[in-house]
Amino acid sequence: MQNLIITPTTENAPRPRKWLTLTLTILMLSLTIIVAAIPGTLYIMRRADAQVALGNAKSLRMALDAAATECYGSGKTFCDTSVLGGVTEEVWRQVITDSKIPGDFWILQMDESGYEVQRFYYQEGDFSVTFCREPVSYEVFYQQNFIQTKER
Repeated sequence: MQNLIITPTTENAPRPRKWLTLTLTILMLSLTIIVAAIPGTLYIMRRADAQVALGNAKSLRMALDAAATECYGSGKTFCDTSVLGGVTEEVWRQVITDSKIPGDFWILQMDESGYEVQRFYYQEGDFSVTFCREPVSYEVFYQQNFIQTKER
């Protein structure tokens, strides 16, 4: 009887798959880094949009002050709570043209003379800005609709 020695052939032996393991590891690391960076990036972008909305609100304030001074000097009415924005239609057009703001505004409070804005609200996209004259302050809010329904 012959002793048969069975030797494994190279055809049946498992091949090292180092390239596959390395590729999958790099891919998983890359995806983890991307997923971790997304919230920070979105926060930075939202913060930049908030700065733009604040700048537009400050431009609106200057346009309102200029329009109020012009109305006071010419004896025209500045404030009209029955129309859009809380100012006369002529003043509203002038303020929109002068400030070049892309949003809408509403006067919330005037002084006793009716020519100095004490508080206003400015809406631009998902951002809203409130202004208060005493003490001078601006607050920028970010709002997002989670549920919106329509009644029929």
